[in-house]
Amino acid sequence: MIWERVEAALSTLSVPFSAGHFIPDGEDLPDLFLSYFLVTAPPVLHMDDDVALRNYQIQVSVYSRAGLAHLPNITGAMKAAGFMVGTPIQLPFNPETGHYGLALEYTILLGKENEL
Repeated sequence: MIWERVEAALSTLSVPFSAGHFIPDGEDLPDLFLSYFLVTAPPVLHMDDDVALRNYQIQVSVYSRAGLAHLPNITGAMKAAGFMVGTPIQLPFNPETGHYGLALEYTILLGKENEL
């Protein structure tokens, strides 16, 4: 499934991450962390009245208190897992947590064996 593929890619970075909302083990958020979610997964090919191929769009967001200049190579990890690179979007600074944010978009075409 798509989540296993994303987690396998992100686990190579040695940075805490979670699907959806990051919930820390303790009280405070880490200085650097990632969260990801499935944006959309429209079918692009049907065969025998069934979806044969989907275009999965994933957003990986990186949050850092040190700014956005020296981030882990998320794009390299995702490309190594077969994802194509989409549009990066800078997220607003969070004054409550002190984190800067960057949302990174990735897509991948996967067949029926990877259905949701």
